[in-house]
Order: sequence, then structure tokens, then C-alpha cells
Amino acid sequence: MDTIDVSNLNRQFLFRSQHVGMPKCVVASEAALNMVPPLSIDGTSDTNGNAAKYKPHHGNVKDNTKFNVPYMKQFALVLNALDNVAARRHVNRLCLAASIPLVEAGTAGYLGQVTVIDKASNTECYECQTKPTQKVYPICTIRSTPSQPVHCIVWAKELYKLCFGPKVEDSMLFEDEESLKADMEAAEKEKNEEGEKNGGPSSSSVENTNVGGSGEKSTYMDTVKELRSLLGVDTDGPQSKEENDLRTKSQEALTALFATEIQKQIGMDRYKTADKVPKPIAADDISKCTDIKVVPPTARDDYVPTNIWSPSDCIAEIVSCFIEVAANANSPTNPTLPLPEFDKDDEMAMRFVCAASNLRQSVFQIDPIQSLYDAKGIAGNIIPAIATTNAIVAGLQVLQAFHILKAQSEGKADKLREVCRYTYCLRDKTRKGFLLQPTTIPGPNPNCFVCRNATISLALNTKEWTLDMLLARVIKKELGFTEPTIMIGEDIVYEEGEDIDPSEFAVNLSKLLVDLPAGGMGHGSIVRIEDFTQNLEVEVSVSHKDHWVIIDKEKKGETQPDNREEIEKFEIGGKKPVATADTTSAAADSSAKDEEKQPDDDSDDDIELVDMDDKPKEDSSASVKEKNNGSKKRSLEEEEPSSNGVKKARVVADDDEVIEIE
Repeated sequence: MDTIDVSNLNRQFLFRSQHVGMPKCVVASEAALNMVPPLSIDGTSDTNGNAAKYKPHHGNVKDNTKFNVPYMKQFALVLNALDNVAARRHVNRLCLAASIPLVEAGTAGYLGQVTVIDKASNTECYECQTKPTQKVYPICTIRSTPSQPVHCIVWAKELYKLCFGPKVEDSMLFEDEESLKADMEAAEKEKNEEGEKNGGPSSSSVENTNVGGSGEKSTYMDTVKELRSLLGVDTDGPQSKEENDLRTKSQEALTALFATEIQKQIGMDRYKTADKVPKPIAADDISKCTDIKVVPPTARDDYVPTNIWSPSDCIAEIVSCFIEVAANANSPTNPTLPLPEFDKDDEMAMRFVCAASNLRQSVFQIDPIQSLYDAKGIAGNIIPAIATTNAIVAGLQVLQAFHILKAQSEGKADKLREVCRYTYCLRDKTRKGFLLQPTTIPGPNPNCFVCRNATISLALNTKEWTLDMLLARVIKKELGFTEPTIMIGEDIVYEEGEDIDPSEFAVNLSKLLVDLPAGGMGHGSIVRIEDFTQNLEVEVSVSHKDHWVIIDKEKKGETQPDNREEIEKFEIGGKKPVATADTTSAAADSSAKDEEKQPDDDSDDDIELVDMDDKPKEDSSASVKEKNNGSKKRSLEEEEPSSNGVKKARVVADDDEVIEIE
């Protein structure tokens, strides 16, 4: 569902300046079609004389009303090009349910990888191995469509560079309207010349001249440049020693960044298909928080690094950073401007990034808000996307597609592990001098709950968590269920679906896990979760744990109390823990052992693909052979559910897969 951003232009070969603001899939289809010769080998073509057909679908890949199992079944294979774990996980499950081969790939700087996931060929699936936190992100996601706290932290680091760095153009947030306009004019001229050769003007060039605000002034660039001058970052500007001037300009810059720019993007319909429309910070609120009477959070007596800052706190903290930088710039004994590269150990830099990141999270309604402590742990090196690596890996995907199609034509569709390869693109040559390293595609992980229906363990405080918290944070966000049904024994305590009345189980959402019907979820409980939209079912072994600590790796393993919100305190393991007495220590030991048994990912697995269908990516894996023990479906009894939000279900074996998707 992504649209083309200015930042996309330097790392791929299909988009030009005049395409800014247009859907990527539409432009990519047109560009690819222009590369195809008019006629195929046998002389056949479509009505327009083209040998190939491309049909773009601009939408959210997680939209089950359109992109579902029947939709996937119409294809011979699927090539994945997504930019976040949630979407890739979803496509992985759809392809497994539809028994369609999936070519999964990713890149990170000079590194890349390609693999094939196929249920019939007994390959591992995308979720067979634990994925590390992704460390590389598409620039367009950072600039326009963030969906995770880390996206906002990366954006805040670029804002730090924009405000304090030696060269304003080094920041991905910098917009050079002169060069952009020149590129637009050159592209327009080229398009018109091409149209004249074909017998008339190009209609698309006329229609797209003003798409995406190309050639427009940025809403924040001029203000940020003026602020840099007042701070003393740019020595050719009118530096000011008056704090009131700095506060006024800080207010203008923050209003442009967190209000005006957001309103502009909303007006351009950039977020019309997004799950949540951004909410700009009110200009009046920014004005109030830049007042000299407002004390920033780090200057208060009760401040600790694990505090969560409100939007007002964040505004005050950013302004205090500007004041501090200006004061140091005016000090003859401590000339510090322009500031060096961002360093997470620099106190002021980290305060600025944390505050700016949390403000952006507030605008895009992204949870959880990060404390300074948590933000410092997330901030790290961001690997830029490289066009050459993207091209190589895309080519490797096409080669795997050829292998799959050939195997299908020869009646070997279930032998893809023999004909396809898991291929790595390396930065440094192997001992034999190769930069591409093909390996055998691994088989499925027997403990994978997606393709092997294995039991997973879940440790949390069952006396503090509600069903609503479990549903939102773990079942949907962490495990990726779309329309889950939750069962304790034979009792359904929660269910979603097209024909399900949402109010039917609403009474259970606010209940603590231990207080749920059917005996509740306590230490040693087994919970069954199903999702027919993904043909997915899993059993969860619940352990109670109420004591949590944080291990500080920088202080040689020193521990301290975990002050995160309760909804962030949980552990998921891949194997069923031994249910012992209802004690905290037993649950903690069980969960710790599960974590130790998780497979380790090497650095090549930390890969992300910059995609043509942005929104919501990461490394890939494959699927599993058809389970012959039969999938299961529920046969509900005729009576209405009881008033306590429980519905009885009878589980019946069925040799045929049951897929209930609209």
C-alpha cells in the first residue's frame, strides 16, 4: 500500500521524480511492462501488443477481505517484497494455508538472502526460526509511515542530524527543492519527448506534475535552517544569544514538524488506507510547553531514566536541548558546534532523540512510548539500503521462480528442496572467492507453532494481565493472529470473525486471566488459539511469573528492577514448560530454560527487504508438508452462550482443511 517517496529515488531503478506520491505497485508495473518486447517468442500478445501483463493491487496485504487464501491459490508462486515482520509473517501463513510456494528475500546494506518456502516440499517456514529485532528500515517508512517505536527513533536521529549536524543535507529529512525541481523538469521533458515520438503528448506526465507535492517547499526546512543559525550551527546565520528568540524559533520548528507537516500529509491522502490516521500535535499545546516556566523532565527532582514522558514533557525536553546547545556554542571555552555524529552515550543527544521519538509515536499512535532507558537500548546503527544489493537479490528471486516453474511443469512441485537453494549475498568473498553462497534449504523446525502446530510457552503475571491485554499485545501483535478464537478446555472464552457478534464475549475482555470462565488461565494452564483465516491453531502453556528484572549488559550483567508497563512483561518460549507448583521461581526457571533452547540466528538473518508494497519485513524461511492427521473445525452447539461469556464447542476431526475466509 506504499507510495513513492523522494528517498526511494536513489536506491532503485523503476521510479523517477515525477512518480513521487504515486503507488509503487502501479508505477513498477508500468515500468516493467515497458521493458518487455512487444511480442513473445510464439508471437502472442495482449490487445495492446504487449507480451506480458501486470495487474497492480494497491492495498494493505493484511486485508483479509481481499488478500486471503483463495486469492493466493490463483497463483503458481508468490514473491515476497515486504518491509516488516508482521506482514511477512501474514503472507507466510497465507501461502502455507494455500499450499503455494513463496520466494522470500531480504537485504541489509551489502548483505542479502533468498529462500523458498513450500509446504509440499517440507521446507522450513518464515517463522521456524526466531527473528532478531530488525536493524534496517526503508527510508520511506521512516519518513512517512512509521509503525514501530524503532521507526520513530531512527527518524529522531535524522532530526538530530538535521538540527545539529555539520551538513544539513546529510539528514534523510533534508529536502533540496532546487535539485528536486530540476529533476522533475528533466523527467518531464524526457516524458514529453517520448510522447511526441509516439504521436502525442504523454497524459501521465501531465497528470503527475503536481503529485505528492513535488517541487513544493517543505513545511519545516526553512524554519529548521533559521533555528540552526540561531543555535550557531550555521556560522553564516544571525546567531542569537537571547533565550526568548530560541524558544520562539523552537516553537515554530516543532509546530512545523509535528503539526503542519502532518496536516499536509493527511491532506495529500497519504494515510487514507492506513489503520490509524496520524493526529498532529496541537499548535497551542506546543506553544504552552515551550514557555520558560515549564520544567523539562530531566531537570525535575523525581527524574529517573525509566520514567515515561508525556507529549508535554517531550516538547519541554527538546526545547531544553536547543537552549543547552546554544549556551555551549556561546561558551568560548567549550565550542561544540556543529555537533558530531549521534552517540547514544551522549546525554543531550539521547534526551533529544528520546523526546522527538516519543512525540512522533504520539502523532502516529504507536505504543509503547519509550523511556530514556528503553530508547537508548533501541538506538543503534542503521544500515542504509543499497540499490545494487537490492537488484542482485531481486535477480536471485527471479532465478528461484524459474526453478519453481520448471519443477511444476515437470511434475516435481513437491521437490523444491532439491531444485531450489537458500542463497546468501555476501559483502566479503568466501575462501573460494564467491560473493554468492547457495546452501540447502533447511527443513521445518519441529517446534514451530505455525507449520508444525507445536506448543509454545508463555510466562506472564496471570493476576495482573487481562484478556484484553493478552489479546492485543501477545496474540495479535506478537503471534500475529488476525481473527483469533481462544479456548480453555472445551470452553470458548473469546472469538472473532465475520459472523461473530463482538458483544458476545465483551464481558471477558476486562477480566484478569485467572478470573476467566472455565477455571481461568493460571500457572500450568493450556490454552488453545485458532485462526481460520490463516488456517492456524496453536496450544499455549501458561506460566505465572510476577518478578521481572532487567539485565544491564553494559554493567557486566548487573540487574535492576523492571519498571516497564505490565503489558510489556512477558516471555514466549518455543517448547512446553513443565507445570510445577504455583510458585514464581518455578515459572521463572521454566521460562529461562525455554529461552536458552531457542535457536540462535546469525547476522545474515537480520535482513530486511525494501519493498514495492511497503506498509508493513525481515528474513525468510519455508513451510511444512501437509499435516495428514487432519485439521480441525468446531461444531458449535445450538444453545446460546451463557451470560458469563463462555460458549461450548465440540472438536471434530475432518480430513479436509477448513478455511473460512471471505
